[in-house]
Amino acid sequence: MGSKRQTDTYDILMLADCTRRGDAGLRVAQEIRTYAGMGCHVGVIQLQVQPTHSVVSPDIQICVREGLVDVLPAKPSARAKLAIVHSPATLAAPIQDLRSVCADQVVFVHERKPVLSQMGLWLGLQIGPVAWAPTNRWVRAALAELNTPVPLLEEDWRPVGQELFSIPKRCDVARPTVCGRVSDPGPIQWPNSKEEIQAIYPIGAGRDFRVIGTPPKQLWKKLSGTSGLTVFDPREITVERFLEMLDVFMYFPGVSVPAMPETAIATAMASGKLVVLPKHLESHFGPGAIYADACDAPSRIADLEADKTAFDTARELAVFHSKIQFPEASRRETILDLLKETKPRKRRRISKTGPERVLFVPSNGIGLGHVARLLAIARRLDDRAEPIFATLAQAAPIIESFGYLAEYLPSQGDTKTIQAHWDAWFCAELGELLDRYEPRSVVFDGNNPTPGLVNAVLSRGRCGLVWVRRGMIGPTPSPYLENARFMDLIIEPGEVAGEWDHGPTAARQHEALVVDPITLLDSKEILPRKAAIEALGLSSDAPSVLVQLGAGANRDLPSLAEEIIEQLQRFPNLQIVLAEWENSPVGFQDLPATRVIRGFPLSRFFKAFDFSISAAGYNVFHEVMAAGLPTIFVANRHPAMDQQGIRAEYAQDEGASFDLPEDQLFHLPALCEALLNEKTRSFMRKQCKRLSRGNGAEAAAEAIMDMIGRR
Repeated sequence: MGSKRQTDTYDILMLADCTRRGDAGLRVAQEIRTYAGMGCHVGVIQLQVQPTHSVVSPDIQICVREGLVDVLPAKPSARAKLAIVHSPATLAAPIQDLRSVCADQVVFVHERKPVLSQMGLWLGLQIGPVAWAPTNRWVRAALAELNTPVPLLEEDWRPVGQELFSIPKRCDVARPTVCGRVSDPGPIQWPNSKEEIQAIYPIGAGRDFRVIGTPPKQLWKKLSGTSGLTVFDPREITVERFLEMLDVFMYFPGVSVPAMPETAIATAMASGKLVVLPKHLESHFGPGAIYADACDAPSRIADLEADKTAFDTARELAVFHSKIQFPEASRRETILDLLKETKPRKRRRISKTGPERVLFVPSNGIGLGHVARLLAIARRLDDRAEPIFATLAQAAPIIESFGYLAEYLPSQGDTKTIQAHWDAWFCAELGELLDRYEPRSVVFDGNNPTPGLVNAVLSRGRCGLVWVRRGMIGPTPSPYLENARFMDLIIEPGEVAGEWDHGPTAARQHEALVVDPITLLDSKEILPRKAAIEALGLSSDAPSVLVQLGAGANRDLPSLAEEIIEQLQRFPNLQIVLAEWENSPVGFQDLPATRVIRGFPLSRFFKAFDFSISAAGYNVFHEVMAAGLPTIFVANRHPAMDQQGIRAEYAQDEGASFDLPEDQLFHLPALCEALLNEKTRSFMRKQCKRLSRGNGAEAAAEAIMDMIGRR
């Protein structure tokens, strides 16, 4: 005989279709947080009424990951003091067998008017004595009209007005007002025409309007692609995270809707968002929101935007009245009464050991610039947060040599797959890493913050998203530049030649926190001249030059190096050291009369050299300038690269270096002759020092810690 199946015991069991989109998932998640906060042991049973491939609400997923609720199996065996059944009127098919589930009291939470033909489906949910809990007076009236013996709870089961978590936004970074709305998809939630929608909602004209719950297909075809309109798949973002991004919540549905996004509205008000609703809803939501005719809503918002005092006052009133309209304390009292208890238990604390984590995601560039900048920032976090890397560059060994855990996710270029297919895979893989490590923030360094990156983070709710966005990009902007609006923080590493930057990001510096140039090493970490010479085995009695031409993915590096070495060999006493990039496929072992070094970072040896011949990528350019190493820049002017030529031209214009285009290498001997003169080198060192600023890595790390530290 088999052993008897164990029955789990809970204070509260929640039964719901946890795959329902938008507001329904937020409502369940908010209740889980409330009940867990009371010290209740909470379990959830997924009502199997959707195809098995449906995705559980991201808001509920977060509650599970935080240990606030237990997920029961498909055929559960459990006993509870109280069972709460959400949205029974949405059932479209018989549910699974619940004969092994029982409760002392069962509450059906009705958010919409019941349909008589569906009531037979509720029989499988009667696992104990049943009471009905309408969410508003309209549903209450409809339930009362049924004239059944099932009792109605005295108070409506209104949503809980929980204040959102907050990802602090820097007040010194300009950002437009963000408006948005949450609803179920479908025609009844929307006005009838494209013109009506555009008259009500701030779409286009430089505005930022975001939506969960798409308009019906015919309308969406007309609206799709409109500038400033972003529609989120509810499977790819938590409603909580969506609301956190907004300044203004708007909801103007069709004439009649079966269910309103009441939880989203209550949460927005409790969090100090401006809530704008149609006038006929004032009797339901009460004071605290702004009520207007649909055609007047845009002008009401514009008037408040123009008057900061009025805007702030409206936000304060929303918070004040939410505590009256949607009090969490009232729900706690109702639950204690249903549990037949008088005092709440002590809240269960979910212990978390170790420091907070930050996940760094360097893109796969031509060189190691993205990796180096994030390493520079990670090193300045000290012990305040644990850095973990998910690198798209083949640089895991380098990252691990600094003592950090590194996960390698092959880039689209390395996999040679279609961009859209790779990005979907990347979103899934990054999402798994976020679930595993639970970082407080993701910090991406790269030119292309793809939808996969954004969706992976937004679907994890309480994780911040930071973009380290280098300037001096070429004339062709990233197709994902507009994803800047989804970033919680944009950090722009400064440029010595920044005043000459006229690229696509230069006009968008108002979005970013601009710090000093970021370099991996501080000046104190660069070896003194004697130590550097000894470490490289060079002679201190002869001049030396470092040739560092980059990774060479889009220039003929072997031919260029060979030509430069040939020119340098005209100087018989000159020690020639050729640097190989760690991630370069090109080797230089066959070049005569040179010494080849390979390592990371090479900047620690800069003082061993009298001068250098170098590419002008971000990292090496600023390392050379910071170290005061006289340099001849042979910039990589390939269209796919950043504006290396502008950096080189600027530095030459300031007397800090020479700019030598590849097609003018015949000038190299004359320039070398000049740099073998100590007076020339001394002048250049002074000019480098004049132009150089501090290392911005510390300020970048502080900004990230400031963002996660106050949450």
